[in-house]
Amino acid sequence: MNFFYVVRVFAVIIHHGDIPVLKGRTKFIKGYLFATPLLVVLALAVLFPAVHNLGIAFFKHNFMRSSWEFVGLQNFMKLLGSAYFWNSFKVTLIWVIGNVCLQLVIGLAIALALNSIIHFRGLFTGILLIPWISSFVVVAILFLWIYHPQLGVLNDLLLRLGLIDAPIAWLASPKLAQLSLIIANTWKFFPLVMITLFAGLQDVSLELVEAARVDGANRRQTFKMVVLPTILPAISTAVLLSTIWAYNSFTLPIIMTGGGPLRATEIFGLFIFKQAFDAFDFGAAAAASIILFAQILLVIVLYLRVVERD
Repeated sequence: MNFFYVVRVFAVIIHHGDIPVLKGRTKFIKGYLFATPLLVVLALAVLFPAVHNLGIAFFKHNFMRSSWEFVGLQNFMKLLGSAYFWNSFKVTLIWVIGNVCLQLVIGLAIALALNSIIHFRGLFTGILLIPWISSFVVVAILFLWIYHPQLGVLNDLLLRLGLIDAPIAWLASPKLAQLSLIIANTWKFFPLVMITLFAGLQDVSLELVEAARVDGANRRQTFKMVVLPTILPAISTAVLLSTIWAYNSFTLPIIMTGGGPLRATEIFGLFIFKQAFDAFDFGAAAAASIILFAQILLVIVLYLRVVERD
């Protein structure tokens, strides 16, 4: 018998109230009843892998015997004593802060500009969303070409302007590689921040803006006293989404630098990948993924507390 048919039959019975025990709880049970298929799918697709990963973090795989050995917190202790782990921790913090700040500044500036446009706003919005809808692989290849030492358009432009004397290997320098990646990732994700802030700008009261101007406030003062307080919820949402995406980054760094040079761009996602599929240390990789999850969870909890205070 079809599962969805059974769900429908139960829903009809509950709707007509034929079961005395369920009277008064019809809406409550109906909600869970119709959500059951989705909850089952989520449990299989999300909960089961997460629990399985949690279990692996406390075990070590023995390839000689093809068996798993319980090691307790040994995987976590090994990570805490690893210089490569702390390097990826530091690189990830720089990566997240750089991405969030740059995306927020660019997204806010473009959202304000877009909000001031009256004609062809839809056209400009569609064009600005191109980076967001583009494939990670396409963006990576595009910026690999831009950053190319000999053939890249960036070096060619800087040389023509006289800003540099010789081509720069942007992705081969430990000092420049992460900045170059942050710029590429910002180009990919700034439309998400832009559209979030643009939506927040629609709630700004035009009457309050006009009143501020009548009172003699300039643009900066109007933005500070009227616009900014109104879009603060949108800003906090954009920062949260940008932070989560930055922590979960993987595709651009692995295609463009592979974590190099000298592990200068080895963010947490790459570190976990290398632990699992280069070193075949699945226990340490699982432990590292739990630490990454804890960092993201901490950011979300802090965000929710700030929102509740506001």
